[in-house]
Amino acid sequence: MSEDESAEKVGMRNAWGRVALAYDEMFGVRMAHLTGRGLDLLAPEPHWDGLDVACGPGLTTWALAERLPTGRTLGTDFAEPMVARARERFATPSLSFEVDDAEHMSQPSDAFGAVTCSFGLMYCYDARGAVQQMARVLSPGGRLMVLVWGRASQVWWSPVIEMIESRAEYYASVCPMMFFYGLPGVLGRMVAEADLTVTYDEAIDERMAFPSIDDAVDAAVLGGPLAGLYANRLGAQQQGEVRQLLTEHLSGLAETAGGEVLLPSEIRIVVAEKSGEL
Repeated sequence: MSEDESAEKVGMRNAWGRVALAYDEMFGVRMAHLTGRGLDLLAPEPHWDGLDVACGPGLTTWALAERLPTGRTLGTDFAEPMVARARERFATPSLSFEVDDAEHMSQPSDAFGAVTCSFGLMYCYDARGAVQQMARVLSPGGRLMVLVWGRASQVWWSPVIEMIESRAEYYASVCPMMFFYGLPGVLGRMVAEADLTVTYDEAIDERMAFPSIDDAVDAAVLGGPLAGLYANRLGAQQQGEVRQLLTEHLSGLAETAGGEVLLPSEIRIVVAEKSGEL
């Protein structure tokens, strides 16, 4: 913990570190198609170098690297276990990972033609500072893609935050502004304030697929940063209440197709350009 870090931020880093494997297996693979939409809109040039900020277990970084076959790609995350998981799965001579903080990036200015941040900005306590950092490291003529969750009412797992925190009687500080940046106009304004030109800003109605509602409930309570709070501060009865309430909630939302349960997962994608030529 550095002198300028809050205890809340350290706690959030630790919370993510504890679920590196669970998040990868329960959430990451089921969100790949959401990130794919953002990368399609980003449309990076094959020779660009790329940076994936808040890379988690590395799935987005890998997908970005696939689109940059003659460039190099770097994924960064502030949770060391996430970086270790990403290295284990995806590291190659042209695809690397390192620990870095989105709010205080150590990367050089004007260094990357493509910068992405997929489902990471919501966990920044200084999100505007993080966007400014992304703009700083973006090369003139390069493009930024930021993807966040949409409106809480349109994201299937959103009630689990209140369900767990209210029973734990403890504000975990791991979801400071979870759904704020998905509201109309918010993220686009933040990116424009970083002196980038927004070329795309839209909410997209998407789905996440699970084998069953039980699998979705497992992901919600065990695959994210509230897993520690759920496991360590709730008794068996309270855990059962959370699972029952969430099961009832999801049963009212779920669609089925191809033997899978589909749950609403609205996302907002912003793509922007930095003036100049790359």
